[in-house]
Amino acid sequence: MRRVKHTNRFLIMPLVLSVGVISWAVLLASLLAVALIVLSPAIHDMHQAQVTRNNLRATLALINEKIALQNRFIKLADTDQRLMQRLADRQLNIVNPNEQVLPLANDTRPRDVQSLIDEALKPIEPKPVPPIPWIINIARFNVIRGPLIILALFGFVVAFLLDIRRA
Repeated sequence: MRRVKHTNRFLIMPLVLSVGVISWAVLLASLLAVALIVLSPAIHDMHQAQVTRNNLRATLALINEKIALQNRFIKLADTDQRLMQRLADRQLNIVNPNEQVLPLANDTRPRDVQSLIDEALKPIEPKPVPPIPWIINIARFNVIRGPLIILALFGFVVAFLLDIRRA
């Protein structure tokens, strides 16, 4: 049985390089450039809103943790007299004569109750937002937008003229 060689690549090349395909490719590239110009500021604003949302969520979580810690402290302060005495001594920098104090070098931390609460809080990091793709980020700048608009309009004209010539 005889085999026939397929010549697909020779039949596809004229189709790929035809005027109709080129005009459609130029038209689609121009439409993509216009879409990039129009949508890039909105995408950037949405990215900034997501970053702000994550920062506010982290701040809210930290405030909620601080409130829970303060509520725990208030419950303990109402019932434990010794705790209140130690806090007052700490805040007023009073040393009880019955206790021996070990002096620490360069201990300049604040001695109020709020600093104790702040030390007990665990740090909360906001959830990172993936960065904007570089091409969208570049299309936001006016230095790039002007030539991109001119290039897109030129592409529309070329696609139109190629299509007229083909017809």
